[in-house]
Amino acid sequence: MKVLQDNAADRAAAGWALPKALERAVRGLRFLFRRLPSDPRLAAFRAAFSDVRMPAVEQPVVAMQCIEDPMYFAIFSALLEQFAQRGGVRAELVVVRGINAAIGTGRSAALLRSRALGWLVSGRWIRANLPLASGVAYRSLAFANPLTEWRDARLARRLWRDARDRGGDFALDIDGVPVGDLVIDSYLRFRPAPRFDATDPFVGVIVRQAVRDVREARRYFSRRRPALYLTTYATYLEHGIAARVALQQGVRVMSFGNFTRFGRELTLGDWFHTADTSNYRRDFEALPDQEARLAEAERALQVRLNGGIDAATSYMRSSAYGQSGKPVPADMRGAVVVFMHDFYDSPHIYHDLVFPDFWTWIECTIETLTEAGIPFYVKPHPNQVHLSGEALQTLKAKHPSLRLLDSGISNTQLVEAGMACGVTVYGTVAHELAYLGVPSIACARHPHHAFDLCRTARTVAEYRAMLRTPGERPLEPAQMRRQALSFYYMHNLHGDPAVLELRTAFTAFWRASHTADLPAQDLLQALDRLRRAPGFVALAADLFARTKQHAG
Repeated sequence: MKVLQDNAADRAAAGWALPKALERAVRGLRFLFRRLPSDPRLAAFRAAFSDVRMPAVEQPVVAMQCIEDPMYFAIFSALLEQFAQRGGVRAELVVVRGINAAIGTGRSAALLRSRALGWLVSGRWIRANLPLASGVAYRSLAFANPLTEWRDARLARRLWRDARDRGGDFALDIDGVPVGDLVIDSYLRFRPAPRFDATDPFVGVIVRQAVRDVREARRYFSRRRPALYLTTYATYLEHGIAARVALQQGVRVMSFGNFTRFGRELTLGDWFHTADTSNYRRDFEALPDQEARLAEAERALQVRLNGGIDAATSYMRSSAYGQSGKPVPADMRGAVVVFMHDFYDSPHIYHDLVFPDFWTWIECTIETLTEAGIPFYVKPHPNQVHLSGEALQTLKAKHPSLRLLDSGISNTQLVEAGMACGVTVYGTVAHELAYLGVPSIACARHPHHAFDLCRTARTVAEYRAMLRTPGERPLEPAQMRRQALSFYYMHNLHGDPAVLELRTAFTAFWRASHTADLPAQDLLQALDRLRRAPGFVALAADLFARTKQHAG
């Protein structure tokens, strides 16, 4: 097959070629039966850890997510490398390929989500993890006996029907595991759709997968009782269910999807991978030399406000404060600015989200402001996927009078033009605006919730009431500014120097891993900086010590 494909150009030059259908079949067969994933980044990372071996002794068990992402393959391999140097562990892979295997609901997507193809593709990633990993914990697409499959399908149909009949309330529980938010987020991402539709048959497909995932996760974590579970994020079915079941079974869970702190331990009370900011205000007020710390925060925040991208916003392709030269509308003074989120991103990354998705939120916001006669503009997220652009056009068609701002207009320009208030679900824009003296309104337990710099609604009725009084300030401007700097300091600058250095190394590695055509040497240098960072070594040592203690 390789010869047939590699000589395609020679055959064409000679005046003959295989039929296109046959060539597609050849490419398909090569894809199906490839031994390892073809990503060159993965090949470079595997070579970097080729000498790591686990000692052949009785070892504690560590479960880890087998995610199809070279960057996380490298991070988990670096942790196992540290474990091997300290005596070793038995690493078992939780293979999460399922609904996440495809985008869409057509025949091709159904094929990619099938068990047969799922086993072939995930098998490559399992082989890629060997010999560091010792085996498979379980697969999201595991086969079960016909009776179990029938029971799963019956349960899924009943759960979907009951949740659908509740209308806007999609609180879904499977054997004591809350999964409603995971189902909603998976639907938005993999349907894909800007708004959750509980009546869509694809929701039934997702619930069916959720039932299977809960069953397999409960069976593994209750029987095997690993000392530790390593996961990437805690959203969507593929991340969230295993993490929640593991926690319920008393397994320690570490997530590595947080830019603010590298490596976050999840708990039953807080199983989101985002940072816990509940004590920021209390902890800052207990610090000495507060004025010096506020001045340090102000210098750093000014970098962001001048168009730079700091650690907290390193995921963004472009800054919301970059100077594009786009003109601000002449009637901006006194207007509300609604700061959009990406419709297809996971909305449930914080507690107490008032709305099920960003579409329902923006519809409520538009209707309330319009009814109240309050002038407003909507600013698209600067890093949204292209589908969100299409969704915005649909929104515009439904609300012809909706005024959209160019995403290139900086937030600083909007403040200077006299905007009255900012509206967000849980965005970092809340503390940025507070620093600039502008009030904001949010509707989730956002990162700033320990402070008073932003008015935060806890119900739809409370949110509508706040929108009708956009000019109301929670504090005087000087106090808003101080609290904004207090938050920024705690979120971005406070902590052990080794921990902060580790975060910087992780950010650099993330950027390197997501830079197209980056030379392998530069990619491996970023990896080496991360794996050699004192904070990384210390984190691995602590994880291993506690893992051994658990196993003992």
